[in-house]
Formats: sequence, C-alpha cells, structure tokens
Amino acid sequence: MKTQSNVGIANTELMRSDLNLSSIRRILVTRFRFMGDVILTTPVISSLKEALPQAEISYLVEPPYDALLQHNPDIHGIIPFQRHRYDHCNWVTSLRLQWQLVQRLREKRFDLAIDLFGIPRSAWFVFFTGAPIRIGGKFRYRHHLYTHTFDTETGWQTAIEFHYLALKTLGLGQINQIVRSQPKVYLTSKEIDWAENFLKTHKLNKKKFLIGLHPGGTWPAKLWPEHYYAELAKRLHREFDTQVIFTHGPKEKEIVRRLKEKVEEAAFFVPLLSLRQLAALLQQCDLYISNDCGPMHLAVAVGTPTFGIFGPSEPDIWFPYDPRQGHRAIYKPIACRPCHLHQCPRLHQCMTEVSVSDVLKHVENVLPRAS
Repeated sequence: MKTQSNVGIANTELMRSDLNLSSIRRILVTRFRFMGDVILTTPVISSLKEALPQAEISYLVEPPYDALLQHNPDIHGIIPFQRHRYDHCNWVTSLRLQWQLVQRLREKRFDLAIDLFGIPRSAWFVFFTGAPIRIGGKFRYRHHLYTHTFDTETGWQTAIEFHYLALKTLGLGQINQIVRSQPKVYLTSKEIDWAENFLKTHKLNKKKFLIGLHPGGTWPAKLWPEHYYAELAKRLHREFDTQVIFTHGPKEKEIVRRLKEKVEEAAFFVPLLSLRQLAALLQQCDLYISNDCGPMHLAVAVGTPTFGIFGPSEPDIWFPYDPRQGHRAIYKPIACRPCHLHQCPRLHQCMTEVSVSDVLKHVENVLPRAS
C-alpha cells in the first residue's frame, strides 16, 4: 500500500514503523453525520483511548449528532460543524465561517487526525488541521490529503470493522476487542430519572414488559409497511399483554397520525423528543423493534435488546450486534436485495414479505405469550 505524504510518496508500512505513538497528545476524529454512523464510531473511540491513554480526543461532528457523544468519558471535546449554517448563506460568508473553524482546529495543534467519513469536505478539514499524521480511506483524489491511508476495498466487513481499519493503519491491529465491542451512548443519572418519571407520568408500568416500535426512517425503501406496524402493536398488546410505545422523528408526524387511527388504544405515542431524551427512554424499554435507521442503533447503544427489520441494505454490515445480547436482524433473502436504493422501483418485496408473524416468532424467544 502506498500513500502520499507532505514530502512525497512513501510506503505506509515503513511510515507506520517510524511512528512514535507515545508522543501523540491531541487527536481529532471526524464523522460529520448521520445518527447511526456516528454511533458506530464509538467503539473505535474507546479502543483509540485504550491504546493511547495519554491523548485527548476531540470529535468534529454536525449538530444534532453531537448530542450522541456528550458525557462519553473517552472524548475530551466536541467541536460542532455547522453545515446548515455554512450552506444557507452566501459563499463569501460561508468561506469566512469555515475558515474560522479551520483556525480553531489549527490552534489545537493536533498530532493525529482521523477522517472516518471520507467526503471531500471532511478530507479538506483534516488536511487543514496541519496534523503531522492524517489518516483516511483511499477515496479518489482525497487520499492525497492524508499522510496515511487504508484500503476501502478490502472485501466484506461490518461498519465497525471498516472504522477499525484506521487504527490498523496506525499499527494498532493488536486491539482485537473492537470487533466484539458494542457502540455506546452514555446517559447521566438525571437523564435516567427523567425517563423513569416520563413513564410514571404517562401511566406506563415498569413492572410490565415495555416494547418500543419505530416505524419511520430516512429512506422510503427501508420502511416496513405502516399497517404491519399497526397489526404488530395490536398483537403484542393482545397476545403478549405488553405495553407498546411508538417513537418518531421530526419528519414523521404523518406516519404517527395515520398509525394512531389504526392502533387506537393498543399503544402509546411518544411526543417528539430530543436525541438525549429518546436515548434515555429507549434504555427503559425491554425490547425495541425498528426499521434500519438511526434510532435502531441508538437503542443498541443504550443496552436495549433490539430487532432491526432490513430490506435493501446488508444486516451483516449495518447490524454488527451480538445476538447473545438479544439483538436480531430480521429480513427475507429476496433475489434483488441488497440494492441500496432509496426508492423501490418494484413491489418492495424485501420489506412486505417480512410478515408480522415473522417478527412475533422472534418476540416469542424473548417473552411468553399471555395465557
């Protein structure tokens, strides 16, 4: 593997052997977005801190996803990247604001910068830090902006293992526990108390099994049909005597409105919450069933057994979670999947053929049916 450095072409293996990792004191990691993607970087952060305990780790990330990293003991500082602010003004103002961020990054004098996103903008920001060691993937021309690169075409691997390639580039391949570790979002005692009081206020009994359902998501092709969720809620309530709650994001109010008409009294619909509040509430659930979207990863990260319903994407990449902890990826082996399409041009078979009964079979492994 070869890569471009500030002084020309050099062999990565030779450069790696010359690195003095004990001298690294300040590290920048960046993954601008999205919810699930940022959460999936937390195992890398914990392993990086374990390997370099003397270093302070800062994280460059877009709001609101910065909330996911708050109170993480391995992160020293969170630097917000205000993309919407930069993109919704004239280009002169945008350049001025972004240059101010560059100056802030340079003032921190990072010894190491790791780009876990790999888009042009994140690559340039890592370059402008001036860090003597800059790590990123071999993405087109952008690999010239890093001093060390990792191969992005290495065959099958989970999303966590893909991020782990950055640490292997540093020669930290001996930290194998990252492959087994789970993402984590840290909650405060105050946030946990808030969630417990929320349940009491809405007459949700902690002594009774609580199941959360998330019918929304960013991409239409990843959505399990709404009427399936309605039937699932009613059958969970009737056949298993459980409490069912629905969660939703800011752009999913219409889904909630339609489901309320179908579900009636079988479930409670949670009002729109902040990311931290949602995390605290998901921790209170005994089980969470979700489409392939950010809240699915959030539930895993707060320790809740989670079922992810998959269609056009690969669960063996995007659901790297231990079934021994109660996690399940539910999908049908349809010939056209994975297709990675945001809109399905066919009959959406990969999602419609996952029946309510298929999901309930997995629920039966967790709790008995009501007598």
